[in-house]
Formats: sequence, structure tokens, C-alpha cells
Amino acid sequence: MTPADGLVGWSTNTTTPSAALLTDTASIPRQSAHACQWRPSVFQQLRLMAAMQPGWDGEGGLAPRIEILNSAAGLVDEILRHAPTIAEPYLRPTPDGGILLAWQSAAGGADLEVEIETPGMASFVYSTGGPRGFEKGIICHDGRPVQEDDRIFLRLLQRLENS
Repeated sequence: MTPADGLVGWSTNTTTPSAALLTDTASIPRQSAHACQWRPSVFQQLRLMAAMQPGWDGEGGLAPRIEILNSAAGLVDEILRHAPTIAEPYLRPTPDGGILLAWQSAAGGADLEVEIETPGMASFVYSTGGPRGFEKGIICHDGRPVQEDDRIFLRLLQRLENS
């Protein structure tokens, strides 16, 4: 699906159970050498998070569910489809069983955080030190038609990729 603004929509297979995370090592076309370098590292971090136990943070933190980890893996592949030269994200589990992906622009003026707590959905916050302040929204990367927040997120990815 191609929206009126020319952006390509989400794939329909971004949350296939366990395929992306546990067995896949090359599900997307290798669009950039840059992505080839960090994608395996991110997937390995996700695989390691699958072994986390409840209370991993010493304060009762929930372990990420396999559905959340798979959703994160699918979203990483979607991000690489739309922004193939974006830098490697910082990745960490959240105490409520989610996954956080975060990027900072090379110049240090913009940050993008994406939190996945529901399979196929994620919230994002993009912040800058400039007059635009921040933008936030909810993206659904599960094959649904692209909505306005999805379009905003894709534009922000490309802005961060080019900074």
C-alpha cells in the first residue's frame, strides 16, 4: 500500500510468531552495509532478553514476553525497510515487560524513543531541542493500513537517518 504522500506502508508479516526473532537471520533485503553490521547484534540482544526472569531488575520487573520480542524484531526490520542507513538503536527491556528502542541523532539534537508493550503496536516520542519540541504517537506495525501517526513516525525516522 502506498499512501498519498508516497511513503510505503507496513508489511503484513511483522509479528509472525517466533519466525523473526528465533529463526530468522536474513528476512529483509540487505539494503545497506550499515544495517548489516548492527541488525544481528540487535537480534542477539532480543534473543538474550527471551531468557530473562521476572524480577530481573531487582524490583519485580516483568520479563519480556516472546510476542513482545518478536514484535520488536519485526519493527526493527520495518524500520530498516524505511530507513536503511539509520544508526543502531540503544535497546533495553522495560520494567513492565516491554522493549525500548532509542536513537540519538549524530549531532545530538534529536532523540527518538519507541516502546513496545503490545504486539504489533508501539508508542514513540521524538524530541528536539529546537522550536518543534517533541512529537509523539502510536504506531501499528501489524499490517493495518497506515494511519497519520505511522506517517509521522516514518518521516521522523527518515529525518533522524539523515541527521
